Amino acid sequence: MVTGANRGALARVYTAAARSSWLRRAVVSTPLLRDIPCRFIGGDDLDAAAATVRGLNARRIQAALSFVGTHVRDKGCATAAADMAVESLHRIARDRLQAHISIKLTQIGLDIDEEVCRSHLRRVLNEAACLGTFVCIDMEESAYTDRTLRLFHQMRSTFGAQAVGIAIQSYLRHRRNDLKELIASGARIRLVKGGYFEPRAVVYRNRREIDTAFAGDMDLLLRPGLLRPAIATHDGALIERAQMIASSRGLGRREYEFEMLYGVKPQLQNELIDQGYTVRCYVPYGIEWSPYMWGCARRAMGSMLPWRAR
Repeated sequence: MVTGANRGALARVYTAAARSSWLRRAVVSTPLLRDIPCRFIGGDDLDAAAATVRGLNARRIQAALSFVGTHVRDKGCATAAADMAVESLHRIARDRLQAHISIKLTQIGLDIDEEVCRSHLRRVLNEAACLGTFVCIDMEESAYTDRTLRLFHQMRSTFGAQAVGIAIQSYLRHRRNDLKELIASGARIRLVKGGYFEPRAVVYRNRREIDTAFAGDMDLLLRPGLLRPAIATHDGALIERAQMIASSRGLGRREYEFEMLYGVKPQLQNELIDQGYTVRCYVPYGIEWSPYMWGCARRAMGSMLPWRAR
């Protein structure tokens, strides 16, 4: 049993593992371990990721493609990440995949300069609008929340809710007005619990508090007139609660969607599909997968930790 005294230490272990290049090489080269990334990662490149999406589509599951990587501080790498986002959009359109893309702003230059990020994001969204596809902006650590929201509002005013949406994290304290303002504006929203280890003054860490905040946000989000809100959780009790809220308000099963991580609870995904709900899998791809994979490992040990993502 992990106690309050050593939870922070365990979090630091996961963070160190995520950033360790030698550990990534060890996982790849060890027969008993190298299948682990294959469970959670869509592939090392776009061709492999597209094949993964086709497999999901064959199961009637949609996808959110995400090229892995965050906190880029080199302009060339930020440009390359934006190029990959554009290429992903074209692959989705060309192959007629049931998918959209998800993007992190620190991957396309937010740590370099806000204008660099804005320029890359505008280029990606211009392609999405031209192709009739969609981009969801991921939410990152709390230090980026205000800048992420500012850039989202700017892009939405230019490209519209059909082209760009945003993820909102329920575990952030004192930020519920963000969700209310986004709902009032008609934004397309993906609701997540949140998964970064941050100070207690910033986020809820207790599981009950996080679940309560998430349930309250679902109550705000699941109402007629909004554009395909997404409930991102693997928690069966919260999924049932979402279904009850939506049904009580006359929402059809295709008017909102459930989102889960690729490789997590596939049986639950199939059950929801069979019941007539829309399910979308978050499918990361690329070679810098170790932070994401260790995040999945941390989620798998959610019963031992004070915080849970999605």
